[in-house]
Amino acid sequence: MAMASCRLACTATDVIRGKLGLSHLNRAMTKPCLDRLQTMQYLLDAHMLTHPELKAKLCYLPVVPTFIDGTNISKDTLEMAVFVMIGKEDIRVNLKLRFIGSRWMCVYADLG
Repeated sequence: MAMASCRLACTATDVIRGKLGLSHLNRAMTKPCLDRLQTMQYLLDAHMLTHPELKAKLCYLPVVPTFIDGTNISKDTLEMAVFVMIGKEDIRVNLKLRFIGSRWMCVYADLG
């Protein structure tokens, strides 16, 4: 679960930065979670158009995971915190995973 959460956090970060399309997360996230990420991607993209120094800091360097922590909330809910770095910037990614059907799906993703 730690590796899957780490991969999900790095992919979500790349989606927010505009490096990957939202379709890379279709099987891993619920529709409401994808909609929130799409909104965040739109807002960040609009903000970076007026702040090119922010785009230079966040959009060109790779995402490097540094720390992962997780907690079982119940038998079908897991919360993960993934710490990543983009250059010298620390980013925290909080994920809430729920066992839906026969797989773990992300129902909440917060990047910041």
